[in-house]
Order: sequence, then C-alpha cells, then structure tokens
Amino acid sequence: MSLKDRLNTIQKQIAPKIQQEQPKYYNTNNEAQLDSLGALDTLLADDDLNSIFVSGAKNIYIERKGKTHKSTTTFRDNVQLENILKKIAQNEGIELNEFNPYFEFNYKEGVSATATLPPLSNVATLFLKCYKDKHASLQTLQVEHSISKEIALVLEALCSIKKNILIVGEKNTLKTTLLSALAKKIPTNNRAVIFDCENEFKIQTQNHTNYNFSKIDDSKKAAHLFNLVVDSNPDKIFINTKEEEFLCDVIKKIKSGYKGVVATLRAENPKNAVEKLTQILIDNNPNLTFQNAKSTILNTFDIIIAIQKDELGRRKITSISEIYPLSENNYIKNIFSVDYLYQHKSEGITPLFYEDIKNNSLPIGDNIFSEDYKHTYHKGIDIDAQFAKKGANIDILKKFKKDLPTPNNEEKVQTEEPIQKEQEALKEEKQEMSQEELMQKAQEKFDELKKNVQMQGDFEIKLEDFEDNNDENV
Repeated sequence: MSLKDRLNTIQKQIAPKIQQEQPKYYNTNNEAQLDSLGALDTLLADDDLNSIFVSGAKNIYIERKGKTHKSTTTFRDNVQLENILKKIAQNEGIELNEFNPYFEFNYKEGVSATATLPPLSNVATLFLKCYKDKHASLQTLQVEHSISKEIALVLEALCSIKKNILIVGEKNTLKTTLLSALAKKIPTNNRAVIFDCENEFKIQTQNHTNYNFSKIDDSKKAAHLFNLVVDSNPDKIFINTKEEEFLCDVIKKIKSGYKGVVATLRAENPKNAVEKLTQILIDNNPNLTFQNAKSTILNTFDIIIAIQKDELGRRKITSISEIYPLSENNYIKNIFSVDYLYQHKSEGITPLFYEDIKNNSLPIGDNIFSEDYKHTYHKGIDIDAQFAKKGANIDILKKFKKDLPTPNNEEKVQTEEPIQKEQEALKEEKQEMSQEELMQKAQEKFDELKKNVQMQGDFEIKLEDFEDNNDENV
C-alpha cells in the first residue's frame, strides 16, 4: 500500500473522533447548558459566597467570607467558556465578539456579572459579584465582627433620624450589605424608597418601594423619577449606584434641604469621597468653582461611614465620621474608628447628631462616645481575631530584629527562642502591670536582646520607636 493510501485510511479512521471532540453545549447536569453557567451555578448557591473570578477555563477563584481560594471546579476548555458567555449576551440582545469584547449583565437577582473576551483579555474572563439579601442585617454584621454592639445601636438610631449618610469603600467591601441592613431598620411607620441601580437587593415590605434603575438606560429619565420621588417627601431614600451622573443629580436635589438620604460611593476613605464628589460636580458644572463645589458636598451629607477589609480579608466598618461644613481644614471628625487590630474605639467626640438621638428618646447613653469606653462584640469566639492578636504581640518584638544583620542563621535561631519564651511570660503578667512597669519591662527586653545579637559596629535601640505599640498588646 502506498504512502498516500495509508494516509487516506488513517484520516478516515480519526475523522469521526475529531468531529466528536468538537466543542459543543451539553444539557446534562454535569455540563454547562445554553442558559446557565454550568457548574458555577452550584457555587452560586452557597450563601457565604462573595464573588467568583474566572480567568480562562481552568482558573476559577472564589471569595467566601472575605477569603479567596482556587476552586476545583473548571470548564471543559476555553471554547466552552466563550460560547457560554456569547450565548448569555445573545439572550440579552448583545453580540459578544472580538469587536465587542466587553459585556456587563445581571445574571440573576443578587448576582451582577462582567465578561470579557480576547483581544481585550488574553483569555475569556468572568467576574460575578454576589449579594445575599438575607445576610444584610446589623445582627449578622455583629456576628461577623464587622461592627461592635455600640456601633450597631448608633446605626439603628441613625435610621430613625433624618440625616444624609454616605457609605464609602472599595469594590466588594460592605457598602450594599450595610445599605440594605440600614433599610431594614427604619421604623414600620416610616416610608422608605430604594433606588437600586445595580440590581443587587430587594426588600419586600409594605413600607418599602423599590425602583430597579438597572432597567433604565437613560440617566435623564432616572433623574426625573428621582426628583418626583423626593418631592413626595419619603422618610428615607436609599441609593445604590455607581453612576456618577446620577450621583450629581442626587446632590443637586438634596442640597436644597432634603434630609434622609443614604447613598453608596466607591472611594478609599471619607476625605477621598469628598474630593471625588467635588470633582464630579465640577465636571458636570464647568462654571462651578472648586470651593463652591466642595462647600456643596459638605452641606449635602452629614455622616460618612467608611468600610475596608482588614489584613485577614474580613470586611469592617473602619470609621463613622461627622461632617463640619464650617470648618475649612478639619471638616471631617471621626466619632468611631479602629485600632491597628481593627477593634473599634471611640474618639472621645460627642457627635452633633446625638441631640437628635436624645430628642427621639432613643436608648443610647453618651458614655459610648467616651475615649475610655470599651466596645463589646458578639459572644462567639472569633478565631481569626485571636490569631491576629497573637501575631501582633510577636511582631512587636520581631519588628526591628528582622532588619538587623546576623553572622549566621544558627545565631538567629538562638536569639529567637528566648524572645518567644519571654513573650509568653510577659503575656501572663501584662494584666497586673501598670503603664510604667510595662514600658520598663519592654526596655529590659530590648536591652537583653542587644546582648544576644552579636554584630560588628555600634547600634542603638530606642523604646520611642515602638511607642505606637506599647499598649495592652506589647
């Protein structure tokens, strides 16, 4: 048999296999269907899920309770992933291809998604942000140690008084969850309106009216509807949006004197939020000066709640601040903040809104604003917090040691062991030690460590370098 005939024979044998292996959609429970994300739907059923990031068929990363890990779930190949995204876009009336490689959509209630295709990204990507409405409660936030008991009481009180509140934080922190938790806490005899531009939550109660602004493409129509709602004078308006033009319209409307707005904004901190909103006003009003724009923002909002993630990935309210519009420099003053262990503390400032709390006969004493007041947390044991506290104690002693030159690794091990032993002894004694004794004990420890470290040249260790850490966790 000639070589040509042999090649033809082999080609006929492998042709059916090649055709069988072509990418296609499956309708089984184990494969992705035309109108679903396949195995990702099983992951989305997890109530603790925060987000899913897909980078190609084999790389799926899950964020659960603020912690990220790689999932064992995968797509069959990149072709299957791209075909699923194209089909979902097609169902939304959009053609997703190399000329239109970006697509934002609401996959289902409580799940927003963003998809990209090459050449915008080297592989097909998908980001799913998950919002679970049943987790949105002040009680849940206390259990997760996102807030203390005292802050929960203050937040609930803020829902009973008419104050304009701005919730700021980076993407996927706690903004929408907190917004929904506050919406659930308004009194039943008050009327609340929710403008949800992200289609992330919906509260089904008689005194709540929901507007899903994600269905309105024209921002002018959305602004017109918002103006009509404000004119009807509801007790509270909750706004969940990332549209800057809509925020600009909101500011224009509520600066006339309306009180009772709670809105979210993506920003790093309260000061950055004020600067960002100021720039938004200037961009939409070229004739407006910077000083006038900033004054408008400061007179629009009364309170700013900042949210961040701590070093362990847990979402925390890091500060509750009050705005003083008449102060040129110190116009934001923290009422509550967090220490280096992300434990809440009072700054010793009694807020102006406390007068409204007393006038409404709300059961909150002014002692919680005292600098000496110790915040309380949920009774459940927070293992991660205990781990962070233990690690912080050890790091105080190791902070300067890691940068000191050592002759060899063996000597480094020898000096590290007594540090750990003495740290345990100090931990047992710290409850009975005064501040002066504590500082003296720390100085003795540093002096002894200097003797154990052999090195050439002179060096000096000063206790003042560690004064920021010489509290109860030295």
